[in-house]
Amino acid sequence: MDSTWQKGVVVGVDGSPESLAALDWAAAAADRHTAQLTVLSMYETARDPLPGVQVELKDLRVSAEQALHRAEGRLGGRRPGGHAAEFAVTAAAPARVLVQRSQTADLVVVGRRGLGTVSRALLGSVSSTVVARAHGPVVVVPYEAGTGNPRRVVVGVDMPYDADLILEHAFAEAESCGCALDVVRALDVSLLGDALREYESYGMTQRAATQEGLEQEVRTWSEKFPTVSAALAVRGGPAASVLVRGTTSDDLLVVGGRRHNRVAGRILGSVTDRVVREATCPIMVVKVK
Repeated sequence: MDSTWQKGVVVGVDGSPESLAALDWAAAAADRHTAQLTVLSMYETARDPLPGVQVELKDLRVSAEQALHRAEGRLGGRRPGGHAAEFAVTAAAPARVLVQRSQTADLVVVGRRGLGTVSRALLGSVSSTVVARAHGPVVVVPYEAGTGNPRRVVVGVDMPYDADLILEHAFAEAESCGCALDVVRALDVSLLGDALREYESYGMTQRAATQEGLEQEVRTWSEKFPTVSAALAVRGGPAASVLVRGTTSDDLLVVGGRRHNRVAGRILGSVTDRVVREATCPIMVVKVK
């Protein structure tokens, strides 16, 4: 299938190592999809700045411009996707700008700070806000992740979302990367209570039924992407743990997610939210209804 993206890839940078890792990943994605790359550096301003604040706002703009120059130097004259990259500084909240851009881009890419699990849960970030509120696909690149073409795509289809759109993106990425695709569904029998452990045969039946359902979901997309080698797996355990443990920093993990308020997402502690906070590889969140 044609892997060209017409609307382009947008990446936000602030000069930090994680944002430059996101830039590297976004540039590689633009190459894979022959897409335009747009690099944005943003700084937030007060609506009605107080007297004497103008100097501080000027410093913020200078810092944003420096981050953009650093990103430009990072690309070193490269033309990702065969196009001259676009660079812009915007005086607005970074998350708001990237969420707006998600309405008109094929993909938005953001970096994720290198924090511990507890810190990630407690601290808000641009990446978590963009993931929660974006209108289209978002890739979050952890600071420790590989930034070249993924060596493998892993897609989780065990969440309560329509699997078709998620599988379509996963197959398309595997095809564009020329890599293998692992389709994973988690089966957490512990949720059914201790009594289930007394009925091992029932657990085996459930696993078999889940495997059969997974095969049916994948069959259609395998026919549309015949060059992609897809391996199917049903793994025991909570979905987020299964997906995080089953990936390495050089993979791309694809999951589904609904658009919602960032605070609500934190309170609900969804599978997608946990995966985005804990996985060490880039995570693509595909928005589903």
